[in-house]
Amino acid sequence: MKKSISILAFLICFQLTQAQEKVRFKHILITNDDGIEDADRLLALAKSVKNVAGRVSIVVSAWDRSGTSNHTTFGKYRSTLEVTCKYHDKENNIVAYIIPGNPGDNILLGLNGLFPDDRPDLVLSGINGGPNIGPGWFGSGTVGAVRTAAFLGVKGIALSGFDDDDERSFELIPQWITRFISSGILDEIDRNSYLTIGFPEVSLDDIKGVKIAERRISYNNPELINFVKIYGENPHALENMTVWAIGESEAVNNDTSIYDDTYLEEGYIVITPMSIDENNSSLINAFEKKKDHIPDFSLKLD
Repeated sequence: MKKSISILAFLICFQLTQAQEKVRFKHILITNDDGIEDADRLLALAKSVKNVAGRVSIVVSAWDRSGTSNHTTFGKYRSTLEVTCKYHDKENNIVAYIIPGNPGDNILLGLNGLFPDDRPDLVLSGINGGPNIGPGWFGSGTVGAVRTAAFLGVKGIALSGFDDDDERSFELIPQWITRFISSGILDEIDRNSYLTIGFPEVSLDDIKGVKIAERRISYNNPELINFVKIYGENPHALENMTVWAIGESEAVNNDTSIYDDTYLEEGYIVITPMSIDENNSSLINAFEKKKDHIPDFSLKLD
């Protein structure tokens, strides 16, 4: 009898240990920049990563907020946000909330408001339907959300490139993400860094593998920031109104360096580590060497 009890106790302890090892995050916060209308993708991701998290909370905008970067609506014209709970899966401990704000607001509220006693320890933004490659990261609300999380000292991953046309995407991509965040590789991220992960616009059967690459930055792709005038005359004439829109350019990109967009076009999943640290150490050193060129401030006019 004692032997049977000992074996039973061992098995229970073993199962508990396995369960504890399986749960790598106490609380995962999911957001996006497409809003609650992308509920299918949000829930597919939430139900998958719940396998490695104690709880999962979804905080998203009430409507599409693409292109808002890490902009928040708090300021001169807004000082409050209305929060509505729209979904509660008690069995899996998944809850979804909507607010009339931007991805940046979702993160501020999700990390520093809604859960005072159980702050999320990982932020997942997406999975965005379109790509956020090259200089596209700069205005992306998907990326802006995890940049805000890094600003608040919480690890985050921006996820882009989901293919709605293939039903397998709703299982295979969230499963891969779950395995990725469970691998231990996130232990390498410091509190002010984050990742972007892009999935290629190819058939799931044609994905070649995974690459780690730097981001192509804007000056290598001038055509992406080209505007054209579509209405009005002479924008420099006093009181003249003109209308401008982003247009297509025939500018040729002569940079042959391999960055994230190169690998994505070749059919790879691409992981790009990034940071909110915008200090320029080399320029600081250069200025220090020439600081005698910097004029002293004087109260006397020249």
